[in-house]
Amino acid sequence: MPHIARVHSNSLAEELELQAGDEVLKINGESITDIIDLQFALSTEELELEVKKSDGEVWVFEVEKDYDEGLGVDWENPTVDKVHLCHNKCVFCFVDQVPGNMRKTLNVRDDDYRLSFLHGNFITLTNLKEQELERIVRLKMSPLNVSVHTTNPELRVRMLANKRSGEILNQIRYLADNEIEMNTQVVLCPEWNDGEELDKTIRDLAPFYPAVKTLSIVPVGLTKHRRGLHSMRPVSHEEAKQVIQQIRSWQEYLRPKLGSSFVYAADELYVLADMDVPPTEFYDDFGQTENGVGVIRTLLDEIEEVWPYVPRSLGTKVRRVGVVTSTSAEKTIRSCLSRLDDVSGLYKEVFPILNDFYGHHVTVTGLLTGQDIVTQLRGKLEDVDALLLPDIMLKDDADVFLDDYTVEQLSNELGKPVTVVPATGSGLLYGTMGYTQSLPPRRRYEATLRNLDEGMAEETELTN
Repeated sequence: MPHIARVHSNSLAEELELQAGDEVLKINGESITDIIDLQFALSTEELELEVKKSDGEVWVFEVEKDYDEGLGVDWENPTVDKVHLCHNKCVFCFVDQVPGNMRKTLNVRDDDYRLSFLHGNFITLTNLKEQELERIVRLKMSPLNVSVHTTNPELRVRMLANKRSGEILNQIRYLADNEIEMNTQVVLCPEWNDGEELDKTIRDLAPFYPAVKTLSIVPVGLTKHRRGLHSMRPVSHEEAKQVIQQIRSWQEYLRPKLGSSFVYAADELYVLADMDVPPTEFYDDFGQTENGVGVIRTLLDEIEEVWPYVPRSLGTKVRRVGVVTSTSAEKTIRSCLSRLDDVSGLYKEVFPILNDFYGHHVTVTGLLTGQDIVTQLRGKLEDVDALLLPDIMLKDDADVFLDDYTVEQLSNELGKPVTVVPATGSGLLYGTMGYTQSLPPRRRYEATLRNLDEGMAEETELTN
């Protein structure tokens, strides 16, 4: 049964005086078995809600609401029942490379189609039973995110260490034939699924377009905690250049046929290759930004959009700010901030942080830890008055890093105020300038100017 973990403020649940610990017994007379049942049951405009309170008393509510209005709660279990765990033993699995003393959720390997549908998690399809595939089709649970890695059945069995993993093309064909849209990915492992094997994977998946809408190629992430795992090395500078050229060749071949690039290199490959990311049109509708594809291009485009609204002066104020980022994002952040070089009264410094916690092969901003930031910046902040952090370093809706450091703790240990801003062009430029009152917290790269244009225009007029 669904148990409530947290009630959001100004929500329907708060209005009904629901509380953490309450249990939803039935909706419109039907018991709830998992999160999918719950989502569909809540999609109606009239509800009869049967709730067992934490003291054992049962309340029944008759509710009228908007069609798309939810209860406004977090559940104790994200799937209501139990998360379907992964039964693979992938040679590149990142979870197997996470230290055991991390918080429990970081050591859980899920492979749950419901979380793929609701939250965009990538799944391998290897753990799906036939009735679950049929349920996906019956309920039109689309889109799904699918980790393919290779379409070579024998190679996929070896890479995933699961005898069922060789069925991937049959599973994709079944879903595609039933109009289920999929975004797919390959975690590129040198000497495993690169070269000709990558060509085969692209060649096998492209004919399923538009059901298979995108294919991202992401370099394998290797931490220093790989004891007892398969021997594997990271993608090299030269290999990254070769893979990008390989992908470009496929894009040039597929665009006239599909009207889409279809296959995309993750931003990290361009960083490894020290190459510029492609122009906007090559990313089509930016379908895999959450997988690190097109994030740099999105940021650069947002910088262009917001730049006309950015004040060119701080007036009589002086602002000295340090911008914290990762080693892979350093070049891009410095380039974006160079726009502010002529702003009177502004002194800025970029602090790229090496990932000592996971190892230096891990370079993305979202995997930095609070302890690494503290260790590497302690004693180096004499010339700045404040620090700026992008929100992708933190857990959603909380000021907590992967290592459970809090923003407050980081600020106290470094002796500097810390401001968290959205990882967007407006977040970066306005945050650096100190104008953060109009920037909503916890916004990711999908945030755009649509919510900020009016406020920015007014602010610019007042400060120029």
